[in-house]
Amino acid sequence: MKKIILILLLVIGLVNAQGTNVIKDTQGIVKVNEVVEVNININNPNDFESSYEIIEMIPNGFSLIDPGQPDETQQRDAISIRIYKWMIKIDPQKIFTIKYKIKPDEVGEYIIPPTKVNDLRTSEIFLSEPKKILVLCVPNNKCEGNENSFNCPEDCTGDLRDGICNYKADGICDPDCEEEPDCNNVYSSNYLYTVLISLGFLVLIVFIINILKKSKKNEENLDDDKEAVFQKARESVKLFREKGYNNKQVKEEFFKKGWSKEDIDRIFEHI
Repeated sequence: MKKIILILLLVIGLVNAQGTNVIKDTQGIVKVNEVVEVNININNPNDFESSYEIIEMIPNGFSLIDPGQPDETQQRDAISIRIYKWMIKIDPQKIFTIKYKIKPDEVGEYIIPPTKVNDLRTSEIFLSEPKKILVLCVPNNKCEGNENSFNCPEDCTGDLRDGICNYKADGICDPDCEEEPDCNNVYSSNYLYTVLISLGFLVLIVFIINILKKSKKNEENLDDDKEAVFQKARESVKLFREKGYNNKQVKEEFFKKGWSKEDIDRIFEHI
């Protein structure tokens, strides 16, 4: 790759002998915490030594590795912009390469702005092309942070909400799509499942209500039967009194026959 860039710079220099050319090269796809080396190649098309100032802005989301500190930090719209600066001299008809290393902290798509090269003799400004870097995740079975099915397909499967709609018929309903073909079947199944659960719950409620009604009716029948027994017992009390028994003697007779004190008291309450 380096040889190709050098040849390209030489060809460009021959075509445009009056202009300094800047080519920036780096990896296009990396993973989180993977060190990225950026190469800035500058040619001097002149027949004499030239001095240049190189300015490189580092996008947020990257840690500085080498150099470890920026040469300058600027504030733009409340955002801190870290800047590398170099002052170099390039021999006539030669190519100079500057290298630095950075490390992505989070997944996502980043753009390193164009490198700015200032010819200190003529004050001309030369720019490289910006470089786009796609930072992928290191799979850990968790779809988190800025991860999605694009930059972390291992962790963020299509059935998870990640802000990206994968509109295709693959048997997986993507919740980020409004009218995903696979979601219709899922929603239909979910609707049927909900209806069946609701019907089952309704049947259970009706069943419980019927049991409670029967239980209450049985209790009422039992109370009626018990009250009939007490009524017969009161009639027996009257017969005992006609034979000359007093209340104490009558209660003793009921007690001998197995009646409880509470039931005996209940008999005499209504006499």
